[in-house]
Amino acid sequence: MLKVAILDDDKVSREIIKSYINFTDYLTLEVEFDNPLIALENIDKYKCDLIFLDIEMPQMNGIDFIEQAKNIPQVIIISSKTEYAAESYNYDVTDYLVKPIEYNRFIKAVKRVKEIKAAIALNESDDEQFIFVKSGTELIKLNFSSILYIEAFADYVQIYTADKRFTVLSTMKSILLKLGETEFARVHRSFIVAINKIEAMNEDGLKIGEKTIKVSRKYKKELKERLS
Repeated sequence: MLKVAILDDDKVSREIIKSYINFTDYLTLEVEFDNPLIALENIDKYKCDLIFLDIEMPQMNGIDFIEQAKNIPQVIIISSKTEYAAESYNYDVTDYLVKPIEYNRFIKAVKRVKEIKAAIALNESDDEQFIFVKSGTELIKLNFSSILYIEAFADYVQIYTADKRFTVLSTMKSILLKLGETEFARVHRSFIVAINKIEAMNEDGLKIGEKTIKVSRKYKKELKERLS
């Protein structure tokens, strides 16, 4: 069962999404908001798996909401325009739906959320943590312990080990959810690092092997606390 929140200032749009949720047996609506400022203060209380998020709202747009919200669940953007799609994927949204939304497109997006949640649960239950990545025509098992860092690359991520690089279709948020935040940390919009692979950190960034990785202001304080 996926617990769902809706944030949209358009009542008609909310009612359509609610009807689709009610029609889908593994979804349950936990809360709905029409004001992003109220949602920002309260969303974390509901421990939702997914939020349907309108991108154009008068008090705050959806991108600003994603940046400011703490512990935000998986996000499916809903919008009447396509022009924000490319920007939204920089914020690791799971999918982007354009209004008017048809049920078959809705269910396709929700299934992606379900698959990501299942993958996270599987990794958390396995003593030997790993993911499978595609290399050519093969799926290769990649142990978490071999990963140095991960870099965003358009609609893909590039996973670096000591001797190889793997390109995987994923968002940064999705891959971090699969890896977990015990051994890995987001240090920049474009970088995730393995904590135990960090060799040094200074004002220029952190060093892993020959790679110097910038740390953005948003993540610097938390990273320093973890390292100390």
